[in-house]
Amino acid sequence: MKNVVFVTSRLDADHGGLTSSLLNKARILHDEKSINSIILTFHATTNFKDIKSTIIERYNLKDKVEIYNINDYFREHDLSYEIKKYKIDTSSYIPIKINNNKFEYYKDGFKVLEIYYNKDNIKEVKHFNKNSVCTSKDVIDKDGYIYWQSFYSNQYLARQVFYRKDQTPFLTREFDAANKSDKVISIVLFVRKPIRFNSFNEFKEYFINLYIKTPLTYIVGEARGLDPVIMNIKNSYVRKIFMTHSIHIRPGTDIIRTGNRDVLNNLNNVEALVLLTKKQKEDIAKRFGTRNNYYVIPHSIQIPDIKETKISNRVIIVSRLHPEKRLDHSIKAFEKVVKKVPNATLHIYGEGKEKSKLQELINKLGLKNQVKLMGYSKEINTILQSADCSLLTSQYEGFALAIQESIANGTPVIAYDIKYGPSDMIDNDKNGYLVENGNINELSNHIIKYLNKSEKEKEKYNEYAIKKARNFSNEEFANAWVNLFEDVKIESSEMHPKVKLIDLKRPQFKKLTYKIFLEVKLNSKDKIEPIFKGNFTHRSTIKDQENKIIDIVDAKIISVEKDIFILEIEFYAKHYPKNEIYDLSLSITSKDKFFDIEVGDKSKKINLSRLSHRKCKPFYTDENSNISFEL
Repeated sequence: MKNVVFVTSRLDADHGGLTSSLLNKARILHDEKSINSIILTFHATTNFKDIKSTIIERYNLKDKVEIYNINDYFREHDLSYEIKKYKIDTSSYIPIKINNNKFEYYKDGFKVLEIYYNKDNIKEVKHFNKNSVCTSKDVIDKDGYIYWQSFYSNQYLARQVFYRKDQTPFLTREFDAANKSDKVISIVLFVRKPIRFNSFNEFKEYFINLYIKTPLTYIVGEARGLDPVIMNIKNSYVRKIFMTHSIHIRPGTDIIRTGNRDVLNNLNNVEALVLLTKKQKEDIAKRFGTRNNYYVIPHSIQIPDIKETKISNRVIIVSRLHPEKRLDHSIKAFEKVVKKVPNATLHIYGEGKEKSKLQELINKLGLKNQVKLMGYSKEINTILQSADCSLLTSQYEGFALAIQESIANGTPVIAYDIKYGPSDMIDNDKNGYLVENGNINELSNHIIKYLNKSEKEKEKYNEYAIKKARNFSNEEFANAWVNLFEDVKIESSEMHPKVKLIDLKRPQFKKLTYKIFLEVKLNSKDKIEPIFKGNFTHRSTIKDQENKIIDIVDAKIISVEKDIFILEIEFYAKHYPKNEIYDLSLSITSKDKFFDIEVGDKSKKINLSRLSHRKCKPFYTDENSNISFEL
């Protein structure tokens, strides 16, 4: 039986796509492969048991998954005394009713308490000093037991004490209130042998370790905030797998998102990185090196029964009304569409902060009769099945679940060709169209082109859409995950390579050819046969890390002794564009390991000036004595 532990920050009854994908994954792995998994969460909430019950019922997870919260877990352990409910004596105070859920209490003219109720039960009690500053807060669960107290210093959270139902403390968190920070600086766990942690992450790691079992435990990181916790676990029984749910760079830049850096900058210490699309895998490989531990496992979807009849020339969008979705592009495109297809309509389903702006745009363009903001709907399958086609105009997506849902309902999609998702699910001119990103005119043209097709032609698109959606079945999804688990069972070989420049020559009979000789010591206990490549990076392109240009050449192995390789790399200047500087590095690839190491000589023993040619000049860079060539 596989021990699979999913790690996420929190679970809420009302949650988004990330949580939904995790819960569906756990269900599918059980239903398809009989894998019972564990989900660990770390947020503080008084109603975790209710949330868990709601989720288990909604996702049909009974007897399929175990869900634990770090605070609830320790609250239930080591009860020493009789449990007792929270009580507060207000008999000497004057009560003032603010509303049905809030009362203030005064003594000698000063407010001393605020008590908040959930129906007839006390939910929260705030304590005040004579300056009307809240000094502490009691948080009570729905059954009437105190869960935690928060204490404040100069209005900043300074300490929290968590209690069992017998009112004995099980946890204390201390915050850096002196520096006006909410950072946790220490945690004490009051178990039979109390434990002190220097950070919240240390405490989280301790909790995760309780669920590590032999012979193997697969830990799947689902939330970026927990990546450093998982990365820090050192256990030969653990295989670390990280699930990517969104783009890894800040939109419009080449800057890696802060939350992604712990994993992407340490991929040699990761057993598997799971991506939702092939395109994102290609981008990751281009920037961080080719490895065999990148896995593309898209979300799965079940094909619903097709019950609705399509309404001719109805176009729909299902989306949050948010700036990053660029719904204004769709509305602007429709201004041209209705001139060519007068009875075309666009129905936009969803809510969000852009609603009033979008309605203003609709009014301004005179499209009130053709473009409708329909609000939120739970009847997504019905809506999709009745439409001729759907649109997606986002700036970026992690996967574009809206496309998957549309094609599963037999509705083609016209989408901007963005990162990531559309190109993985849309086969151009078969189940929709991929449109140049941001090109509103082309978006209009493709909508018109599709709406003007005959019913017979549209039927072919509808059929192909469902055919494409079958690639994302639960069976395929479960098989992909089980194959991943099997792939990472065997621990990979460690190596810590060092590269040394031995010599650089310019043969007389090849005036613009340079031969670079290197010594590579792998520093590995195992026998490894890596792939070596010479990389010549075009310096003028390095400002954009996502699109930098690298010319890759084979590194010839001259000799091997134990884990020491002598290599030869050739730089043939005639093959490269002029007016550019080429920086040399050596890439070393072995299964799930990749290293890109700059080649240099800090001692500068090799006299490069004697190897210069009027058309090509080798030189040491000032920063790190790396070898570069200037043409």
